[in-house]
Amino acid sequence: MHNKPKIIVFSGIDGSGKSTQLNLLYNELLTNYRVFISKIEYMPLNEMNKNLIKNLLIEFKSGIEILKQAMTLHTNDNKFDYILCDRYLMCYLAYAYMYGIEPIELIRKMLFFIKNPDLTLYFDIDVNLALNRIKERNSGINKHENYESLIKAKIGYEKLYKSFGNLEIIDANRSMDEINNSVKDTLIKRKLITHF
Repeated sequence: MHNKPKIIVFSGIDGSGKSTQLNLLYNELLTNYRVFISKIEYMPLNEMNKNLIKNLLIEFKSGIEILKQAMTLHTNDNKFDYILCDRYLMCYLAYAYMYGIEPIELIRKMLFFIKNPDLTLYFDIDVNLALNRIKERNSGINKHENYESLIKAKIGYEKLYKSFGNLEIIDANRSMDEINNSVKDTLIKRKLITHF
């Protein structure tokens, strides 16, 4: 492997299967490679409201979350062969749009210190199917996992496609096995691994 790890981002709305696919890939890679999982949190955005000062503070706090992930990636630069990111900048910005923050404005503020991933996998799924998958989970549905919010997040992703390179859209409306095969085929096609 190269000295620098390959950064692979798993993105998509809640219920798209991104975390499931990340864990499947992690377990497959772990037999032959050093693999690290990084995850970005969205929680500060949940507190957004009409108070301008509070929103600026939340944006600052959210920027810190992104910076923490960026620092984690830099810190682990030479320790791993692959870094799998459960959410990354594009995910954060798509969900920012869901909360009423225009993502393109945030890109300019945050992109300068974020590493460009080697591959971003976007799991494109019908919102109703995503909601059904969320309902089947043991953890239940939170107040932000509803049709209107997920539609906004999906629109946020679609607004961002052209701003991010190395993006591959995965049809997540299929079975988990079919999606997993598509993920592995994409990694081989992109020359991020030779075989599984």
